[in-house]
Amino acid sequence: MEQQSIVSYKKSSDSDGVALEPQTEATLFDFRWFFQLPPLLKGMGVSIAACNTVVISFGLYSLLNAVPSNPDLDRLERARAEYDAGNFQKAIALAKSIPQESALYQDSKTSLKRWRREWHTAAAQYQAAEQALKEKRWRDVLAEARKMDGVRFWRRKVESLVEQAKPELEAEAQQLLNQAYAKAQEKDFTGALNLLNQIPPETTTAAKIQPKLAEYEEKQRIKAEHLLQQAYNQAAKRDFKSALNYLSQISPGTSTYDTAQIKMAEYSQKQHFKEEVERTVQLARRESEEQEESSEPFSTEPFISTETDEKTSELNPGNQLQEVTP
Repeated sequence: MEQQSIVSYKKSSDSDGVALEPQTEATLFDFRWFFQLPPLLKGMGVSIAACNTVVISFGLYSLLNAVPSNPDLDRLERARAEYDAGNFQKAIALAKSIPQESALYQDSKTSLKRWRREWHTAAAQYQAAEQALKEKRWRDVLAEARKMDGVRFWRRKVESLVEQAKPELEAEAQQLLNQAYAKAQEKDFTGALNLLNQIPPETTTAAKIQPKLAEYEEKQRIKAEHLLQQAYNQAAKRDFKSALNYLSQISPGTSTYDTAQIKMAEYSQKQHFKEEVERTVQLARRESEEQEESSEPFSTEPFISTETDEKTSELNPGNQLQEVTP
């Protein structure tokens, strides 16, 4: 703080007249007087200031600690810590010990319900991952690990299974990559893409396949458009069966797939109509041939001889029925 001086003026006379001469009398906030006090008084002042500081500090401490602790809140927090540590039964027991009249009773009930559900789900997922590891289904180990969330204890355990499966996953990923290359050599880009998409993203091989994915998707699109054009060409020749064969080779996910599905429905209907017409024509031709055969002359002699007629007449029972006597 800037010190301010109190200035007084006294009269002085000289040959020219009366003048005011400034004279400093005292300075505000001037603490030099404190250092001029006797040592005993200075010590008493310091002691009083120190005592005031201690009293104020003690008062604040007492005020802050005057609020009583909440044992139910402490119990619920301990239960959560035990749950995260994997001590499931202990966590459940602590949460259940919160009395019904407590303000945290509903929170404890909600936590109990969620913990039970999450714990049993995570335990089942861990067991599935463990079984997959035993059966050397490396990708299934990763699939189960991806589902794991919420329970730190089970997440830590399943991470150890993933670490065990990683070397085998890398070898399997490389094998899938080689198979994809072979499919691409056969112009089967759909098959190549299916193989590449099976490579787990957690492997180092997955980082290498992005350019190939883009390349094969573009080639798949070009092939799909070519197949669609071939189908159009065959349909123009009314060879709907061949057109349907081309359309069936167009893979889902391509830009022409929806168009191919529409055309398949159309060409299937036209092929069915074409087959009906062909059957009708064949039936009419067959009937015509049969009529021509039936119009040729043939012998009018009776097929059954007179002798046979005579024998047949002997079997005529007549018009009267005779009751059989038992």
